[in-house]
Amino acid sequence: MTTPTRTLSRALAEIVTDLELEQPTLVDLADLAALAARHGIRTRARELARRLRERGWLLSTSRPGVYEFAPGAHAGPYGHGDPFMDLRAELRAHPNRPATLALGSALWLHGLGERAPNRHEVAVAPGSTVSAALRRVYRVVHFQAQTQPTMLRGLPVHSPATMLVHLAARPTQVRSWSPVLDVLPDLLERADVPDLIGELAGRPASVSARLGYLLSGLLSETESHKLGLRPSGSVVWFGPRATVRRTDRFWGVVDTVLPQHPSHVGRLDHGAGR
Repeated sequence: MTTPTRTLSRALAEIVTDLELEQPTLVDLADLAALAARHGIRTRARELARRLRERGWLLSTSRPGVYEFAPGAHAGPYGHGDPFMDLRAELRAHPNRPATLALGSALWLHGLGERAPNRHEVAVAPGSTVSAALRRVYRVVHFQAQTQPTMLRGLPVHSPATMLVHLAARPTQVRSWSPVLDVLPDLLERADVPDLIGELAGRPASVSARLGYLLSGLLSETESHKLGLRPSGSVVWFGPRATVRRTDRFWGVVDTVLPQHPSHVGRLDHGAGR
């Protein structure tokens, strides 16, 4: 197989030499401007980026002005194979617009899902600005976490406690419930109790009722009460108002989405997470 040749002018070689030493995954125009200034290169950063892209040292991302660096060790203009490169670029370009990996992506990154979703799932706060680039690459859902995310692979990921409350708050955002129910005991076991209580704080009573229903096979009534899980006192829909699969009279939940009653999931031997 022929290895692609990536040529460099003297000025570009100085830029690439610094990048090789620093080994950044992403490079933006501000980085290139700083490197150019360091070496007394007067070429504008955008033009340097264009030339480095043409020669295969920088690769485009979904975010204009942010590029993936393809170091010499890659033996050609090849990326890192990171499915989250576009999210990294988005967070770098807009650090004040939080976007957190959620649902199936979070399960997979926590080692609870057998496979990654076909399109990784990112949660943003309701009403927040979402770029078209982010929507093109990822499935974007709206959910506001109330506790800090877990950092995995250098990216913010919903914690197990946040994931549980997200499932209860937005059950229609789950694409497939069967794999979620399969790992529900492990997810609960990993959830930090203070975080779970913190995630529930201030949310509608319907979220508490849905979570109580969802965990009804894993927690006793006493354990549910300690977490603050209680029926809302009125009818709560678990899913869209469609064909009813079952009604749980204790929790007051009308379920239209779960493939089975969650009480069939089976109890943990030692209650909620540590």
